[in-house]
Amino acid sequence: MKNPELKIPAKWKDNDDWKKRGFGFLDTRIFYFQSEPEEMYYVSFVGNGNENGPTILSIRSVFTKRHNQWLKEEDFSNDEKERIEKRFDTEIINKIEIYSGIKAIKHF
Repeated sequence: MKNPELKIPAKWKDNDDWKKRGFGFLDTRIFYFQSEPEEMYYVSFVGNGNENGPTILSIRSVFTKRHNQWLKEEDFSNDEKERIEKRFDTEIINKIEIYSGIKAIKHF
């Protein structure tokens, strides 16, 4: 793993229960952020069916230390949503762009 710091820590492994919930068919990853606010992002990858076409990364849910559960977009204030998007762009999207050599197209 190129960024082991993004891996789910043992203390939160039990919260990776998406297959049990019936979402095992989705192409997903969980990204962990240790720095405050400590949280995890459940992210899905959606392609357009074309091998060379774009793939959309979507944050489906956020697990927060403060709430100790997975939360959906509507559970966050606009300021929190903006913070989450910025963190995702900075910590994940920017790294993917560097590794792939391809600039991401952002839709907000």
